[in-house]
Amino acid sequence: MRKGKSTVITLTTTALGLKRCSTGSKNKGVKEVHVCMEATNVYWEKVAQFLYAKGYAVSVVNPARIKGFAMSQLRRNKTDKQDSDVIVDFCQAIQPKLWTPPSAEVSKLRAMVRLRATLVKTVTQQQNRLGDCQDEESQACYQRLIDTLKGEIKQVEGKIEAHLAHHPHLQEQADLIESIQGLGPISTWTILAEMPDLADYENAHAAAADAGVNPSHHESGDTIRRRPKLSKVGKASIRGVLHMPAITAIRHNPVVKALAERLANRGKPKNLIIAAAMRKLIHLVYGVLKNKRPFDPNYAAFPLPAT
Repeated sequence: MRKGKSTVITLTTTALGLKRCSTGSKNKGVKEVHVCMEATNVYWEKVAQFLYAKGYAVSVVNPARIKGFAMSQLRRNKTDKQDSDVIVDFCQAIQPKLWTPPSAEVSKLRAMVRLRATLVKTVTQQQNRLGDCQDEESQACYQRLIDTLKGEIKQVEGKIEAHLAHHPHLQEQADLIESIQGLGPISTWTILAEMPDLADYENAHAAAADAGVNPSHHESGDTIRRRPKLSKVGKASIRGVLHMPAITAIRHNPVVKALAERLANRGKPKNLIIAAAMRKLIHLVYGVLKNKRPFDPNYAAFPLPAT
């Protein structure tokens, strides 16, 4: 990795833009390149995939880590040039782990799961507009659009099911996850798509942290003790599909229900209990995938690997 400051250039994710990205270092005579980028929305994915295929070492880092590093260096300004300098310094100092792309079947699953989520969000938007609309002709148009979108959602769901059936190892993982009371097809598909390597995490706590469902504590001395809350430093898509399953699990999953009752008896608020249930679900998913056995609520010491 070449030491020194960064050079900011504006690139697009078109074929020409990506080609410029990969040839820039070669033109400068750089032999070894370690590319480090922030995982900002989905914008990084195409670039990371392209550079990995070209043989570059690629690291994809949570933006919160970059921000924390900048604060530790007392960086007070924020421009594109300074942001890139921070990422260069972070990469040289921390040497983040290298990124590897998901398999083709996981990439396909992820694309379909995200498409479904987008369609569902669009349906909600149109339903809200329909509710506010007073004109009958416009209402009819909105309703036709909603019906069309719902039909598309059904088609995508059918394709996801067919895709899982076509890849037995994915279907096996899906069946293991759905053996946990509270988790249904949508949450299962999302976990498989967004955290395909969940069983490879060091422990269940690391998996929960990456999903952003671990608690964030704020305490200082004897006087400042704020209420713990979700860290939300992780995969928002996972948190988004775990809220309702957590509520269901509190009612129907014996392990999660027992946890919720213990917290309620200690006077913990409802939101904190739901957050704990979300975290417990990730722990259970880690357990069933790591041990490759369905969830057994009657097994008092459900086998979670040592943490």
